[in-house]
Amino acid sequence: MDTTSLSLSTPPPVNPALPRDCASCEVARLCHPQDWTSLAPAARGRRSVRRGEALYRAGDALHNLYLLRAGSMKIRVTNTSGLEQITAFPGAGSLLGLDAIETGIHTCDAIALEDSVACALPYRELEANCEQDAEAGRQFHRLIAHDMNHCQRLLLTLGRMTTDERIASFLVETSEQMAAHGYSSRQFVLKMTREDIANHLGMKIETVCRVFARLQAASLLLVSKRHLEILDVDALRRLSCG
Repeated sequence: MDTTSLSLSTPPPVNPALPRDCASCEVARLCHPQDWTSLAPAARGRRSVRRGEALYRAGDALHNLYLLRAGSMKIRVTNTSGLEQITAFPGAGSLLGLDAIETGIHTCDAIALEDSVACALPYRELEANCEQDAEAGRQFHRLIAHDMNHCQRLLLTLGRMTTDERIASFLVETSEQMAAHGYSSRQFVLKMTREDIANHLGMKIETVCRVFARLQAASLLLVSKRHLEILDVDALRRLSCG
């Protein structure tokens, strides 16, 4: 088992579901409430972010929200003492930058785990669009609620779960995220390092490695270098529920 990283390109999608242009984008209505069904490709501003680069950093002023079109990120919060906590690993289809809505200033860093592409959604324009289009407003509220629900699940994971349950919950959530975007829910490659997983789940890296080894010994999954295959998703889900 690889003990340093689970970070390679994702295998080809089983049923590609990622938007190829604005007309098929699931949040196009937020950008263009009037003509969202007939948009030309690449109508929005795109930003390419290389692996390790920041899409935005804590302290940056809020100008845009970002729809992650391809790739993956880690969201990192740092306190005044320099203590870091990774709060999420958003993938393609995620809306980023919601942390800045309250004060107009970003409170965290969004760092690319791989070469990624995001669409910039000017926030003031998005606000105006939501006022014009009630369905766009409801969609935006659903995206905010999704982000809040993730934070609540993370609090439960960190506060109540054993180390085995934390890893199982993390893998089940990752599997569901992959399936939601048309990729295999059973075979995938995690983009983050073991150190990142340990930080996110409040564990030591050695503990993360031991848990992966135990789950593999129990025939719940296979790990080959940085590739992961879930063998018994039902057992993994039961474990994640405590």
